[in-house]
Amino acid sequence: MIYKSFDNKYLKLSEIMKTFKEFLDESSLSRIKSKSDKGGIAMMSASRADKSAKENRARAKQLDKDIRGKGLPGATKVTGRYDEKDDKTGKVTKVKERSHVVTSGKMGKRKFKKAVKALGKKYDQDAVITQTKGGGGATLKRTRKGALPKRNIPIGKMRPGRTGEMDTRIKGKTFTYESYLRIQERGKTYSMVISWRGKLINSQMFFPSFKRPTKAEITAEVQKVYPTAIVMYFNPAMRDPTQPMLFGGQET
Repeated sequence: MIYKSFDNKYLKLSEIMKTFKEFLDESSLSRIKSKSDKGGIAMMSASRADKSAKENRARAKQLDKDIRGKGLPGATKVTGRYDEKDDKTGKVTKVKERSHVVTSGKMGKRKFKKAVKALGKKYDQDAVITQTKGGGGATLKRTRKGALPKRNIPIGKMRPGRTGEMDTRIKGKTFTYESYLRIQERGKTYSMVISWRGKLINSQMFFPSFKRPTKAEITAEVQKVYPTAIVMYFNPAMRDPTQPMLFGGQET
């Protein structure tokens, strides 16, 4: 069927539905971003790698009920994705899992964090993501003993439209957090040969710039780890650039 739009253009029903879907996709992500900016948002999952797909579907359904049972608004269903590397082949694949984005509604921020953490523990999750301060960054909160080196790990602000080592997909749109942006997006890794105390050392260094550093700049960074070392050779790394051995520059 053909319909006439407000600007007097004739469109097929399929084109109208596609435009409407794109609007919904964009608005769903915008609502999450808006809530993230204000504070009072969390993300969690009920999935476990040792459970079957059927079991994880049932767990996700029960988590939805438990969220409402805590007095929180209904969750937004999203797909969590993370990179998993095969130790034998080195191949990296995206693993998907059902996740829930939860907002605090009228609940106080402290009570909200406590409720979210309790749900993470109930479903035997390693951690949950929370952000309760307006304009601040999110935190990865440990919910299972020994799962993470720290109880709380800052992961930065939400970045809509970006993908990373871990990201989230909602109705065709993606977002991630600053700490999960792929390292290649922030600079390059260089292979180098270093002469230090009579020995030749092969190493790699991530340099936070896409502009090729000078030998003097590389040497200055290397000497922070190997005093008096001489850089014999350096070039962009040919092997896995996501796993540098050294980091140059100051942490921001």
